[in-house]
Amino acid sequence: MVSLLGNRHEVDILPDGRVVVDGRGHAASLAATSPPRGRSLLLDGASFALLARCAGGGAWELQLDGRSVSAEVLDARTARVRELSAAAAGRVKVAALKAPMPGLVVRVAVGEGDAVEEGDTVLIVEAMKMENELRAPGAAKVTRLHAAPGEAVEKGQVLVEFGEPGAP
Repeated sequence: MVSLLGNRHEVDILPDGRVVVDGRGHAASLAATSPPRGRSLLLDGASFALLARCAGGGAWELQLDGRSVSAEVLDARTARVRELSAAAAGRVKVAALKAPMPGLVVRVAVGEGDAVEEGDTVLIVEAMKMENELRAPGAAKVTRLHAAPGEAVEKGQVLVEFGEPGAP
């Protein structure tokens, strides 16, 4: 399972090099480029510049054609354990939204007390002259904002805290 831009996708990599995303097959390949660690992703005939850095625990920080995105990659067993644990708990706690890199907050799209759905834009951070939309990782209620427009933020800094969607 891969979580990317607020959406979850089932991904299988087949021995023949094809990739199946949510049941749909795609032709895909990676080729090394300069600088080191850079890659060219060829997906269904379209080429994309890709830089990827493992942040540990299945978390990845990606630069895809200059756009910064975070992804989480879980094997089927880990994804199933999480799903069962969440069901047993009766709810899923939405993790705080952290800055993926140093930057400047350009816009805050939510206020404290607002309800958000998975994938909703929460705020926009400018880094390296690129605007990066940071999205809600799940359905929740915004309980606390730690950033405001014009404010500089550091990598890993908590920007928004979330609570249960129906909480007062």
